[in-house]
Amino acid sequence: MSASFVKRLVLLGVMAAASATVLVVGMVPVRDWLDQRSTTGELLAELAEVEAVNAAYRDRIDALNTDEEIERRARAEYNLVRPDEEAYAVLPPPPADRGITGVWPFAD
Repeated sequence: MSASFVKRLVLLGVMAAASATVLVVGMVPVRDWLDQRSTTGELLAELAEVEAVNAAYRDRIDALNTDEEIERRARAEYNLVRPDEEAYAVLPPPPADRGITGVWPFAD
């Protein structure tokens, strides 16, 4: 073997090793970038859901800060009335009479 052939073989080996190193080192960031892209989409969807829930809570809080909502809830949940009003409790009707036949011990 000639010296130039050995130099070319060594140069080819060094280039192959360098290419493999660049390929391995470059694959990890690309894989991480692709994983982050897919995770970003999922997190954006979750963020939209959380923001929608937060907006509903804000609307509910705003409604609870009004006098009308406070009065409505006081009447509905706590049966409160104004000082000039009277509260009545309507009882359910009594249970229907059971048709008991006139046999002992229920006979008259």
